[in-house]
Amino acid sequence: MKMKDFDISMTQYNRGDIITGTIVMIGANEVVVAIGGLKEGVFPKDELDSAFKIGDAILVMVTGEIDDKGCLVLTHAGVNKAIEDKEKLKNLKVGSELCFKVKDINNYGLLGEEMGYRVFLPYAQCTSTDYMERENLKNREINAIVIELDNIKKSIVCSTKLLAQHDIEPVEIGDIVAGTIIKIEDKYAIALLKNGAKAKLSIMDASYEKINTLNDILELNKEYEFKILDTNTDFSRISIGLKQTKENPMDKVFSEINLGDEVEGTVVKILPVGAVIKLDNGLTALAITRENSDRANVATHHIYKLNNRVKGYVSYKNDEKHKLNIITNVKKDNN
Repeated sequence: MKMKDFDISMTQYNRGDIITGTIVMIGANEVVVAIGGLKEGVFPKDELDSAFKIGDAILVMVTGEIDDKGCLVLTHAGVNKAIEDKEKLKNLKVGSELCFKVKDINNYGLLGEEMGYRVFLPYAQCTSTDYMERENLKNREINAIVIELDNIKKSIVCSTKLLAQHDIEPVEIGDIVAGTIIKIEDKYAIALLKNGAKAKLSIMDASYEKINTLNDILELNKEYEFKILDTNTDFSRISIGLKQTKENPMDKVFSEINLGDEVEGTVVKILPVGAVIKLDNGLTALAITRENSDRANVATHHIYKLNNRVKGYVSYKNDEKHKLNIITNVKKDNN
């Protein structure tokens, strides 16, 4: 029977865990192993090498099942491959070469599994030879390049076309890479990077200046330089930034402002906690309501009005996040 999640938590073992046990009995059909957490576990005797004897330590893997005697069912066969797979997973990334076995074929591509991940090879990413021979590829092993990777959903999209074209270089967070825009929407764009992988550019990562649509700054089929922001997104593709390849024009302005400096600006938004002030130097500051009134529980709109001009001084500064707070109704103490 299948081990329930409650049972697994009680034993502190999960399916796929590799543990070290001690052989305490070798029966006619099974081997009994002493392990921590449970008194004993068992695995089939035909998995045991004749070199092992009672008292030897042995690596076993948890199957997630319990036998009719209440023992945790283990396996010794395949432990070495599982260890190798775990090492491979540490280095798996977009651009890595992958070998997987085709288990099924549908109208959209080839399906397989490798290292516990579902693998999908779309026909659009197949070489012409693979596509023509697709009906004969079931149960065959195929080498491909990883073009999309989702470690949360444990899924991989790969390409044999890119493998045939050239060796693809893996990308790391922080890398600066070239890519060509192949799709533009109002709030996001898709780029085909030089290594053959697709990447997503969000409008918030496109420009330091406010823009209404990515069509304002991007051209279809034009090449740009991008910075890799994330290689594991909810959309199973790389996340890139355009503005991150350039110097933020506000960095210098922010570095020149100090606690206690006098500032002036315009109220641009009223929030429950305070008013957002657009300063004359281009920075944005927050005037917290409770810090700018002698009355308790006063509403922000009773102190500040939209588009009103205010003066004050800097009371808080966060260099990393470019955040400022200001006091607007108290004069700076010069003593």
